[in-house]
Amino acid sequence: MAIIYSYPEKTTPAGGDFLVITDSEQPAPKKNRTKSLTIDNLASYISTSIGGITGGGTLNTIAMFTPDGQKVGDSKITQQAIGAGVTVNTNLIVTDDTSIQGNLLTDSLEVSDDSSFNGEAIFGGDIEVTGDATFESEITINGPLYDQSGSTGAAGQLLTSTSQGVDWDDAADIVSGAVAKLIPYVTTATPGGSETYTALNNIVKIGWSGGNGIYVINLPSATAIPYRNVRFVTNGTYPGGGAHKLRFTPPVGETIDGNAYFEISKAYEGISIWSTGTEWVVIQAKAH
Repeated sequence: MAIIYSYPEKTTPAGGDFLVITDSEQPAPKKNRTKSLTIDNLASYISTSIGGITGGGTLNTIAMFTPDGQKVGDSKITQQAIGAGVTVNTNLIVTDDTSIQGNLLTDSLEVSDDSSFNGEAIFGGDIEVTGDATFESEITINGPLYDQSGSTGAAGQLLTSTSQGVDWDDAADIVSGAVAKLIPYVTTATPGGSETYTALNNIVKIGWSGGNGIYVINLPSATAIPYRNVRFVTNGTYPGGGAHKLRFTPPVGETIDGNAYFEISKAYEGISIWSTGTEWVVIQAKAH
């Protein structure tokens, strides 16, 4: 007869501890004989034979299999409450064509970090991206598009870039029929001075202050923005005599009309230059 010992002390089992079990699978006369196995043997059997899963999670957090593929834990995707929107708390990477047609639970998808959309993305509901988003393929927007102030704009307006983001702007402020509206960059030249032109304006109005001399305007690279057209005009502050020169100088390795620089020196004079993609060309010059 087997001897049963009582051990009132409780402890945490170790992987090598033995358990006594009854073997009911064997036929008589060995049926129901006793044998032993370790805690590790039992854990392995549960995991591999009947798909046992361990782990836990956080309320309203979508679960995922954690590193070994046999344990459940939290993902980076949360749902604020039942019926609320889904929030992605880390990078969102979409590597194939994706259609988000109306909405994840409450008509919204919030992406709070940098995101990459490498396939076609179709957004039919509200999309809020608070980090950088890179779209490397076609994007279709079926709903309203908001600017930095939260406005969807009005019919006929264009989305224009600002230093803080983008704004909806009246098309008439940019193009009215076939007539372009040019907003100037304004600067004042002084003898012996210089500046490097980096503004995005495509027309520059230049005044003069001081005596005789040369003011150098260093042009942007013709290769940086191929086919760009920039116009430079002087105002009425230039004295007569032609001794107040504006010298337009391209970057090292580039030319303007095949030369190292181009000069103008009169009031109400101007030039229009165009980038070929490798050099600047004076396509129009006005002088009195």
